[in-house]
Amino acid sequence: MRHLLPLVLLLVACSSSKPKYDPANDPASRVSTSPPLPAPPPLGPDQSEAKVTGCSESATPSERDAATWPPTVVGSRAPSATEVKLGTQAGGVWVTHNLTHACCTKAKVYVERAVGQLNFFEAVEGTPCGSCMCTSQVRAAAGVAPGRWGVALRLEDTAGSTIVQQSSFVVEPY
Repeated sequence: MRHLLPLVLLLVACSSSKPKYDPANDPASRVSTSPPLPAPPPLGPDQSEAKVTGCSESATPSERDAATWPPTVVGSRAPSATEVKLGTQAGGVWVTHNLTHACCTKAKVYVERAVGQLNFFEAVEGTPCGSCMCTSQVRAAAGVAPGRWGVALRLEDTAGSTIVQQSSFVVEPY
């Protein structure tokens, strides 16, 4: 009898009406079948590119831009960068962020390379109109040689230069 009880328990466990686990049918293990994102453009060690959208691309700058591209930083009269992200891609580094600035001005991005350091300088240029603020989205990338790099986003305005965010990355070859 003592040997029969474990055998009965084993039979009951194996005869359960639950279906067996099939990893192919497990929703948690399924991989998305959507196409992969395209690779970032290859940039040589001395190449960079930048795109500014939103308020800075207004063909006819005016106070109406604030309605189309409202400020991300409300109440401030100074340019402010929010949602800043710095990262690496094969053979380079990139920065993205939203910039709140005065209407009728435009954001421009400049890149400075030094030994082991890459700075993205963002300047707000032009003459403000009215008392409104609006937002532009900035995306910039720069190709650099493989190795360790310090990367900084600096905001340039009439008050001077402010480091908005900085980090250090190891860049792999493309």
